[in-house]
Amino acid sequence: MAGRVKRGALEPESAALVKQLTAGDREVLDHSDVAELRAKMSDFMKACGPKRLPIKRSENRRASIDGREVATIVYWPPDEPDRTATEHGRPILLYFHGGAFTHFSAQTHDAVARYLCNKGGCIVVNVDYRLAPEHKFPAAVEDAYTALCWAARYSADLGGNPRKIAVAGESAGGTICVALCLMAKQHGRPAIALQIPLCASLTLNGLERYESWQELGGGEFLLSKGAIDDIRSLYLTRPEEAADPLASPILAPDLAGLPPALVLTAEFDPLVDEAAHYAQRLRDAGVPVTYRCFDGTVHSFMIMAGIISLGYSALDLVAARVRSL
Repeated sequence: MAGRVKRGALEPESAALVKQLTAGDREVLDHSDVAELRAKMSDFMKACGPKRLPIKRSENRRASIDGREVATIVYWPPDEPDRTATEHGRPILLYFHGGAFTHFSAQTHDAVARYLCNKGGCIVVNVDYRLAPEHKFPAAVEDAYTALCWAARYSADLGGNPRKIAVAGESAGGTICVALCLMAKQHGRPAIALQIPLCASLTLNGLERYESWQELGGGEFLLSKGAIDDIRSLYLTRPEEAADPLASPILAPDLAGLPPALVLTAEFDPLVDEAAHYAQRLRDAGVPVTYRCFDGTVHSFMIMAGIISLGYSALDLVAARVRSL
């Protein structure tokens, strides 16, 4: 899938990060000790996340609906002098952090959520979905759907507009973001106005079909095919679950009727061909798509804006699109 392309060079900040993270003998995502990985990656996000922009307030909320609940952090943006744009409620952005379904949390991505809240003028629901291996597939996707239904039902209480709900996620969070759109389509509700997969992992099955995995998936660009094998074993109960569209959304037979999409990826991300494939399948299904591949950078660069300044360009693009709903 997708022919071999001639790539440029890593931009300097991305090159410096790659050199630092791949200097040792261990995988960047070494899952041999999940607790150790969680602690290490939490520290990493504190060091490299975007600047913490001011917001009006944030609250820890239990999103509870129909006997199900999930932890969230809800953020409200600063008041704006011109209230006409928000008189019917602000856009609501459900944000799903990445982390291979095994690490990171709503707390580690607090600065990302604050940035999008401030720049997007939107209410952000930062979803703290359950992690593997303690909670295997489809727990994370079920939590996402609970959060979506809660945000839609209580949108007025939050100060939001139920017709302006967007969903965004990075890496594994991008998987959840797209799977959530499939679930909402299957159930016929709630309505999603915009989907924003960011460097999304769109399949755990059949990586060999993508040229970018063959070219970039040796671990020298942060992700490796070996790491995906580890993720499969930790996230899935049975290998055949990798073929489930809620685990591998690109395998969904029909994408017609999904929400309009903003698909962002990176030139040196092993997942880049998956993103291009997904964008094309959406277009073929009649779904409006904006696709952007950022040159010279790597997987999940947007959450590392503190050390890869190009990440701010991606976050600003996301925020502007949500603000325009």
